[in-house]
Amino acid sequence: MIISLFFCFLLLGCNTSENNQIKVSIKVVDSYTHEPRVNDRVKILIGKRGFPTRQYEQIGEYFTDSSGVVKLNLSKDERYSFMTFGPNHAFGSDEYKKGELKNNQQVVIEVVPPDKKQFKIE
Repeated sequence: MIISLFFCFLLLGCNTSENNQIKVSIKVVDSYTHEPRVNDRVKILIGKRGFPTRQYEQIGEYFTDSSGVVKLNLSKDERYSFMTFGPNHAFGSDEYKKGELKNNQQVVIEVVPPDKKQFKIE
């Protein structure tokens, strides 16, 4: 009897994690021209509690396609940080709290081109 209940809870637990999955697309664009940025690296980090500040763990790294997009499945019950890296130190980021990301949402990250930055990294 106890073993049956254990397997029942185990199966129910697997189904609920599947229900928490959402589809998200990340679009990386140039902040001035709003053109898509192709082949930029996108890091996906998940936020964890930490002391004295929040800790982040990288869970994936992808490259944007010809339309500047990365598509992936995420859990809606986690905190995420998206960071983009391009040539010549081009950088952009965005962060979402638990429950902020919705199914089929498109996250748009605007990247400032290196030649338009207020400061230059050398």
